[in-house]
Amino acid sequence: MNTTVTDKQQVEDIVRQIAQSFSGADSTKDWTSETIWFDAAPYASVGVEKAKAVFDEAFGNLKSCDVEILDIRTRIVGATALVCSVQRWDTVNKDGSVNPPFMMRQTDYLEKQSGRWRVLHEHTSMAQGWDGKIDE
Repeated sequence: MNTTVTDKQQVEDIVRQIAQSFSGADSTKDWTSETIWFDAAPYASVGVEKAKAVFDEAFGNLKSCDVEILDIRTRIVGATALVCSVQRWDTVNKDGSVNPPFMMRQTDYLEKQSGRWRVLHEHTSMAQGWDGKIDE
């Protein structure tokens, strides 16, 4: 199976859509019932329903959450894809108070199933005091 720009664009678009989501349903729309999620908070789950509730609770405390993807790296081999991104999150609480920006690292592992890319694993971690640059 050849890797195409179309596949790369599709998986990166999924990661960008997750980054811009503001609900549990939007955050998990490309997940499967077997997706394993390791959240930045000390939490992990399998499937969509529990993750939706955790996302909704977190977003429910915020007025806004603006995410900028600073770096995105993608590797596709056959019907599997690994997408690693560095993200800056700017959040405002419901009361209008602004939180300091924070850096996040997100890794998504996807598989093409019946012609559609699906997230099988997502791991997000916070990186306080990091400038987001990757040494090469």
